[in-house]
Amino acid sequence: MRNIIYKALSVVILLGAVGCSDDFLELEPKLNKLEANAYQNENDALQAMVAVYHVFAVQPWIHVPMQSDMFSDDAFTAGEPGGGMQQFQEQENSTVTPENTAAADLWNKCYSGIYRANVYLEKESGIEWTTDGLQARMKAEVRVLRAHFYWDLVRHFGWVPLVTSQFEDFQASKEVTQVTPEEVLTFIATELLESVDDLPQIATDEEKGRVTADMVTTLMARIYLLHEGFFQPVLGVSDSWQDANGTVIDEAYVKGRVDELLASGRYSLLADYNDVFDWANENSEESIFEWQYSENALSNDWSGWGIRGNFAVVYFGPRTPEGDPEIAEGWSFNTLSWSLYDEFETGDPRLDATIYDADANLTSYAPGYQNTGYFNAKYMPRTAYRSTEGGNPDHNWRVNYKDMRLSELYLIGAELHLNSNPSLATEYLNTVRVRAMGESARLNSITLDDIYHERRVELACEGHRKWDLLRRGLDYAKTRIDQSFDAPAGIENANEFNNGVFIQDTWGMLPIPASEIRLTNEGQLKQYVPAYGGG
Repeated sequence: MRNIIYKALSVVILLGAVGCSDDFLELEPKLNKLEANAYQNENDALQAMVAVYHVFAVQPWIHVPMQSDMFSDDAFTAGEPGGGMQQFQEQENSTVTPENTAAADLWNKCYSGIYRANVYLEKESGIEWTTDGLQARMKAEVRVLRAHFYWDLVRHFGWVPLVTSQFEDFQASKEVTQVTPEEVLTFIATELLESVDDLPQIATDEEKGRVTADMVTTLMARIYLLHEGFFQPVLGVSDSWQDANGTVIDEAYVKGRVDELLASGRYSLLADYNDVFDWANENSEESIFEWQYSENALSNDWSGWGIRGNFAVVYFGPRTPEGDPEIAEGWSFNTLSWSLYDEFETGDPRLDATIYDADANLTSYAPGYQNTGYFNAKYMPRTAYRSTEGGNPDHNWRVNYKDMRLSELYLIGAELHLNSNPSLATEYLNTVRVRAMGESARLNSITLDDIYHERRVELACEGHRKWDLLRRGLDYAKTRIDQSFDAPAGIENANEFNNGVFIQDTWGMLPIPASEIRLTNEGQLKQYVPAYGGG
């Protein structure tokens, strides 16, 4: 997909799509072609679909996996000396308000993607299709991407507008109303189930990064687990997650899809865990879905919208590192916690593959705010990949984000089967554990705590931990997050961790941006989360 995406983007980046609008309600299209002439042939359709993918992967000062780790007990906001990125500090300290810019950036990104998807879905029937099956496949891809935008919205904001077509005029946009989380989840289920049969199970080498049926399976499994552990007890949705046609996505359904994928042989774990995050080893046989990035754009766009490299990479590196020629300079955000470091068992090679110990590996560096000395080894900037061709090198990191890996599916399978088939659950978990640590680490039986431990050390720094904490309950999340701010004795900057706290009334969610409330008619949008005025 990297080649397909960037060849198409080189022709037209925003075909029939809104650009970097300050607000999703400002819906005047910014076109590179007249819309009347923009949807005629299959190449036009490809360019319009790529515009949706572009929003999916773009990082306009918001990267959900990084933000999720900052929220959890795995990482701190950190950053420049004295503290920067106030929009993230507010979330970490539970002082976020509806004026929080990170919340607004996420909201705007999702609705920009939804807008592009809606335009595509309204126009695709007028395309002159000549390739068998292509129309159905591309329509399915766009619907899945739209569902994912709504997934990000519902898990962060809960009660959001469900916009499935273009607004007739600006006045109509001001009258938009929220729907319940349950209605959003029903819409997501419908999009996924009605699309999955039109998708290939696995992408070819030329199509890596495109939506597949296996990506949909993984997404459904993730949503199901959060539905059971968070949406039901906290947001009050019904016990049954189903689509608009009455198909229930329950434990048996998800088990069946996960088991089939695991037994299919379409993927396999790499022999060495270190190889998974080798930057030269992308789209491997272990990877179900990766966000594709390239340095080809040579971006210098500080808004973030024109960037096609992995902008998040620069956040993760230490400032002015000396003594390790492989490490490039970063901004020292997202430092990792002592809690995460202590989670790894003695001899677990995943520790060094996940956590870069700057104090041990560098002769010097400039400590930033909330410095622990621990940095994200999976994605921290590396000199061999720093762009020298032009643009701002901080924008042009070409490493992919590994969104969905086979090991996650094994651990999801272990959790699904824990009570009904504990031997299979143990087998699934051991597949992951033994790959990392060898046969001596094999367990004879497992508990839910074993699964969560394995998830934490296997998937660390990949954006999963926040959601794992929330689905174990708000009390559990508060205990673990608050404890992670307890600095070890003798730490010189211990006072920089004093403000970290999880306020349960936030539910781990974000407020509806105040800018959106101001732009709609009075009473159209309101806060439902207690900490932000709901109740």
